[in-house]
Amino acid sequence: MEIIKRNGIIVSDQPIVLSSGEKSNYYYDLKMVLADPVGATLIGELLYDIVAREFGGKSVGGLEMGAVPISTAVIINSIKRRGSQGTKQFIVRRNVKTHGSGKKVEGYLIDPIIVVDDVMTKGSSVAHAIEAVRNEGYDTAGVVLVIDREVSNNSIRSRVKTFSLFKHSDFSGFIDKRLEELH
Repeated sequence: MEIIKRNGIIVSDQPIVLSSGEKSNYYYDLKMVLADPVGATLIGELLYDIVAREFGGKSVGGLEMGAVPISTAVIINSIKRRGSQGTKQFIVRRNVKTHGSGKKVEGYLIDPIIVVDDVMTKGSSVAHAIEAVRNEGYDTAGVVLVIDREVSNNSIRSRVKTFSLFKHSDFSGFIDKRLEELH
C-alpha cells in the first residue's frame, strides 16, 4: 500500500482523462509500481495467493498493457510455489496482428482461467479480455485486480467473481489530503 501511495498515485489540480474516458483529479499509475522489482514481487505474491486460493487458477492474463506485467509477476511467483506446475499466462491483444499467427489471444488458456488487471474503473478492459477468452471457447472463472476504483456502474462485479487487493476507499483519505495540499 505504501509503495502504491509513493509511486502509483498521481494527484493533479487539472483533470486527468482515464482509459474509461472519464475525468478525475487522481490517477492510479500502477505501471510505475510494477516497473519496480519490489512492487512487482509483492503484487505477484499477493495476487497469486488470490488466484490459487479462490480459483485454483491455471491460466492468468488479460488485455495488453495493464495485465502483462501483473500476469508475468503472478506466473513467476507461481513457479516458486508450485514448481514445474506453475500457472500459465495469456495476453489479449487490443488489435489482431496482420502478420504472424494473427491471434487475438496469445499464450495458454487452461481452465480455470483468471483475468487480471491493474485498475478497474468501468471494467471495459476486463470485459474485452473476458470476451476474447469466450471467443476462444473458454469461460473466465474470475477477475483479480490490484485496485478497484469502486465505480457503481460497473457490470463486471455482478457477472463474474471479482477480487481486488485494494479498493479506492483504501486510498481516498490519502488522495483527498493530497488534493487539499494542491489548493
